[in-house]
Amino acid sequence: MTVGNDLKYLLIILLLTFNVLSQENCTNGLDDDNDGLIDFNDPLDCQCFNLNLETNTNIFIPNPSFEEYNCLPTQFSQVVDTNVVWEDGIYCVNNWLAGTWGSSDYFVNGPGSFWPTIPTPLPDGQAAAGFFIINLPDVTGFDGNIEDGIYIEYLKTCLTQPLQPGNSYNLELNLTGIGMSSFGNSLTNIWFGPVDITLFGSSNCTQSTIQTDGCPVGSTDWVKLGHATYQADGTWQTLNIQFTALNSIQSIMIGGPCSPPNDFTFSEANGETFDPYFVLDNAALYEINPEDCNLGFTFSNVITPNDDGINDLFEIDNLPENTEVIILNRWGNIVFSSTNYQNNWDGKDNSGRALVDGVYTYTFTTEIGKTGHGFVHLVR
Repeated sequence: MTVGNDLKYLLIILLLTFNVLSQENCTNGLDDDNDGLIDFNDPLDCQCFNLNLETNTNIFIPNPSFEEYNCLPTQFSQVVDTNVVWEDGIYCVNNWLAGTWGSSDYFVNGPGSFWPTIPTPLPDGQAAAGFFIINLPDVTGFDGNIEDGIYIEYLKTCLTQPLQPGNSYNLELNLTGIGMSSFGNSLTNIWFGPVDITLFGSSNCTQSTIQTDGCPVGSTDWVKLGHATYQADGTWQTLNIQFTALNSIQSIMIGGPCSPPNDFTFSEANGETFDPYFVLDNAALYEINPEDCNLGFTFSNVITPNDDGINDLFEIDNLPENTEVIILNRWGNIVFSSTNYQNNWDGKDNSGRALVDGVYTYTFTTEIGKTGHGFVHLVR
């Protein structure tokens, strides 16, 4: 009997050890789970949950809320000659530029300035910047070649100091998504779904734009740093993009993903055509100290439901709302499930019957798509 119990506990230790080794260590600069993503570049495994801008201030982005400008924009950014010289729009704001040929825009809510129907009040000040993310169906051109329907605009800035390799950072920004027409009218009846607002970085600081209407990754040294999934609803939301710099970064670009969702096409209303548009304000970039972070969930690895007040329930610390948790027995059968787990599993199945002692597998899926699994030992 003792030998059997020893073997059972050895199996538990081995299973728990396998689970730990398969998870990403968020502070060692290694790809621990072999998914090609290191530390905070692995958003499903590494996420800092206790960020606070009152103690973490922006020291990297100049003119973070777009309040400093050298002219008042009178329209969207536009080409003024055949040499692809741009003016107005984003070229009025200090320290920010269009990242690609798909030029982003700039707005000031004041007399003499072009101001489309953007939700107000703004999160900070009276100015903001914006960009389109469009994915129209591919068409065949006059030359018979397939023309890509993707059109993405980006906001670019050179940082006040470079990001250091191996250090982790957080970009916090305020964003609202709307439909925008060429006349500056907006549509808040959102027809498009979620999209990954994406941050790119470069080891160089240059004033030139990349000659593409798509994303900057490819023929240049721009690399993806991270993203945050955003669902537009016509109101201002706060996004956080966390990442670990793998090399020195001297400039950043903010915009859409390289492959926008297929529903990022146009909509027609009131005799106008509207495209998915995103307005950004108050961008702050600061360094994360992983030692100060709550890096995720903490799971019980044993429950003893004997009503002594100690380990009576399977508890997961820092679990977000609307997280699905499933408990399976050793044969892979679901014995308990909840679409909004409340730290209330007490070793019984969904019908209230007590389960036998042993090792059970748990899986979880958060509302934003973070998934994971592990093992818990039930002892009565």
